[in-house]
Amino acid sequence: MINSNQILEEVNVTSIKFMLKEGFYGHFFSGLIKQVDTSIETLAVSYHNGLVRLHINPTFWTETLNTQDFRMGVIKHEILHIVFKHIFRFKDFSKKDIFNVAADLVVNQYIERNQLIDGAVFLEKFPEMKFLPDQAVGYYYNKLLDLYNEQMKKQEKENKNQNDCDCEGDGESEGNKTGENKGKGGGKTKKEKPNISWENLKNFLREDNPNQGQHKFWRNVQDLPSAEREIAEQAINQALARTIQRTKSDQFGKLPAGLQQYLNEFTQSQVPLVNWKRLLKIFATSSVRTYVKNTLRRPSKRYGTTPGIKIVKKHKLLIAIDTSGSINMIELEEFFSEIYHIWRSGAEIRVVECDTHIHSNYLYTGKAPKTVKGGGGTAFEQPLLYANEEFHPDALIYFTDGYGAAPSVLSRCPVMWLLSKGGADIEGMKDFLGRKLKMN
Repeated sequence: MINSNQILEEVNVTSIKFMLKEGFYGHFFSGLIKQVDTSIETLAVSYHNGLVRLHINPTFWTETLNTQDFRMGVIKHEILHIVFKHIFRFKDFSKKDIFNVAADLVVNQYIERNQLIDGAVFLEKFPEMKFLPDQAVGYYYNKLLDLYNEQMKKQEKENKNQNDCDCEGDGESEGNKTGENKGKGGGKTKKEKPNISWENLKNFLREDNPNQGQHKFWRNVQDLPSAEREIAEQAINQALARTIQRTKSDQFGKLPAGLQQYLNEFTQSQVPLVNWKRLLKIFATSSVRTYVKNTLRRPSKRYGTTPGIKIVKKHKLLIAIDTSGSINMIELEEFFSEIYHIWRSGAEIRVVECDTHIHSNYLYTGKAPKTVKGGGGTAFEQPLLYANEEFHPDALIYFTDGYGAAPSVLSRCPVMWLLSKGGADIEGMKDFLGRKLKMN
């Protein structure tokens, strides 16, 4: 009987080797929960209660992964599925078994061939497809789906022709049918060249193929409520950002070029377009709210006890979002991305969605709404009136494309007009009182 503790000790040895040789994988691997699990055939990753787990089949680990190279390769394989967010993309594709193959095609490109076990999926298995390297999972999925549909139609046509031939031949002697076939075909049938890509795809799509079973937990992530999926994805983003930060530059430089490019793009996507911490200090310095926070670092001056107290300032912001018909979904996503970074800087935020009137008014808690209300014309007065007469914020930030007449209402608090990338030029907004900033 295989000892689970021994398996986990060997897993820790692999983790140490990663740290010494390939820091990126080592740092990310150290943050995963490792679990010996006989319910799976190979290795698999899952997400549950805020934790990402690596499930390890003990027999597969000891017998199939019988070299350190194989063990490092299969762990890289699972880590890359997480890095590329395949566990979250799973729900977006209707043909799950083909998605499994496409996802494996993506990650195996970044693993040394000597670290891949027999039966692994890689580009050379599909010579007729002429796949481009370093593509996203959707590219390979669509190409494989086209191949699958084409072959299924071809198979249906052949079956139909065969049935028609069987019906026409009823009542005839075997000799007559044979003679007729020879007369039509000249006695020989040209053999069609085998399609290697299709033969390999059929093999990978078999239910008993281990490559299908290793993604079984992805369905559980698919069934999570959308809010919990967002929390899970954000947790993985944070883990990935920490991993990149901790990886030494020389180790990062040894990663495959396509993977480096993906990680660089990920890092850029996590950086706000505006340095909100710095800007808020300059922009909204008056009338900030304060609250008392316990701290172990500063003992009470009056009583000399810990915890002491610390006075913390917190900005009270009103953020208006232009939801008029001229604003597209990409701009809205950029707006809420920036709002999230403002919220992370420690501000208390109330959001109003407005075209000519305010349609929604809510306290922002770190999550973007699924839909926004509006779609009409553009008028900027209502959020200014709400700020002056009801909310009284330290500052007002207005996300807009800037296409509209300057507001007739004067704000009693500082105003910043944050213009979308495709919005109006700052020079054309001279009549708008307040600071103007372009999101580029």
